[in-house]
Amino acid sequence: MTRFFLGLAGLAVAASPVVADAKSSLEGRWKNGAMQIQIAQCGPSLCGTVVKASAKQQARAQRGSGTSLLGARVISNIRTVAPQRYRANVYLADRDVTASGTIRQLGPNRLEVRGCMLAVICKTTHWDRIG
Repeated sequence: MTRFFLGLAGLAVAASPVVADAKSSLEGRWKNGAMQIQIAQCGPSLCGTVVKASAKQQARAQRGSGTSLLGARVISNIRTVAPQRYRANVYLADRDVTASGTIRQLGPNRLEVRGCMLAVICKTTHWDRIG
């Protein structure tokens, strides 16, 4: 009987790290037009950082906020609200504004990212997984 409980306890401990280390389906590299964003773990939540952008996009960000777009965190505090649905803070570097955002995973390789200011001025973009 003791062996049974020891075996059961060992099985529970062995299974625990699998759940704790599960990778989010959002993690990876995504493309939005000529910009690439890497979504990865940033502390307790996920965030998205620009890893590649066209010269035109970089210039718009520089004019709008003085931000160097490469390396900028454009999505932060990503949190799950329902299966394949997330809330986040979305930074618009060309306007120097942080907006309330939603992310909807349309499939394993496609995201719909929506940012809204004052709950009425909204913009939706689609991102495709590239890695």
